[in-house]
Amino acid sequence: MLSTKNAQVWRIATRSHFTADSARSPQTELVLLHAGQPWNEFHAREFLKNQSAINSNLRLPAFVHSTIANGKMMNDNIKGCISTYKNVPSLESQVEKLAARIEESLDTVVPEHGPFRVSRLFQFDEIPFAEKLKEIQSHRSQRYIFMPLYPHYSPADAETLLVEAAKIIEQNSSPIISGNRSIAGSRIEQNSDYSYDVHAVWRWDNHSILADYWSTKLKEVLPKLDGVVFAAPRKFSCAYGPVYASCERTMNQLGDVIPWRLGFYSSWDSFDLPAWKGVGSQVQKFQKSSELGKIAVVPITDVIETFDTIYTIPKKVEHLKNALVLRPDYESEKLVHGIAEIVKNLLLGRKDRQLEVACSPKKLTNLNIFLN
Repeated sequence: MLSTKNAQVWRIATRSHFTADSARSPQTELVLLHAGQPWNEFHAREFLKNQSAINSNLRLPAFVHSTIANGKMMNDNIKGCISTYKNVPSLESQVEKLAARIEESLDTVVPEHGPFRVSRLFQFDEIPFAEKLKEIQSHRSQRYIFMPLYPHYSPADAETLLVEAAKIIEQNSSPIISGNRSIAGSRIEQNSDYSYDVHAVWRWDNHSILADYWSTKLKEVLPKLDGVVFAAPRKFSCAYGPVYASCERTMNQLGDVIPWRLGFYSSWDSFDLPAWKGVGSQVQKFQKSSELGKIAVVPITDVIETFDTIYTIPKKVEHLKNALVLRPDYESEKLVHGIAEIVKNLLLGRKDRQLEVACSPKKLTNLNIFLN
């Protein structure tokens, strides 16, 4: 039995869910999360300072984060990234175009959960994160699905973004009460009768989309390849199991016809330190079958163009004549339909409780709203 107070909350939430005008607001909204990228050196310094503060496990004075940012800014790699970035589509425009195509695909694949809307939410953007999330919630969708644009789960990327979104949601809403049970994933906005559900696609490296995506790119150049080096940021070097599995699945789709290795590199926003099994050294370990033979370098942890794919990785192997760097294609049909399939699986009830194991213990409380 519901108490009188709880029954009132439940009746309000139920009414809000099922009387929403679908012609005026989306039923389901997919929110694509990403850290974003700076547009110039001034913004790069602010980006790195904020990133240091967000990812720090300790409460440190602001000058410490400024010092860390200044230290990273001494790396010529950042200047090269920003200079090259002027000649390619911005990260914002890439994600907006991708979002529009995913929206069309979702309306076709699972129309019963539509109409759909796909939005982007960046940690570093012209509009602050909290303000942008408030704008997204003004769409009055019945269901929000948060999906980091990072296939592989990482505390520095996917976890940080999901935690930040979860904290804001918890501050501005309360869980719906059913009987004596609090349903963390069903929220009712404070001082309002608007209610909604929240979900998260916290990792998707184990879905076939990633192997399909990169194996398709490799097939285009396969006849001239002697081998493949998959490139991953140094942060995965101590826990590379999921990344290694993605590499195996990708090569399996090609019939394992050529050898491959996994190499690591220092990403643009980290200190440029020597990496264990660096990308360049891994390319050099392959024996050339001919003067024309190439070694493909694949940024396996990326699906859209970033500073690392346009500059950092190519820079690591530019002195190697046999290295052929493949770059992500945000317009890929494989990517669009793959993300739509992942969202469809979630909407049809497929659950993944492994987030409880993967996330940092102290962050689990914040992520509870995504675990229902």
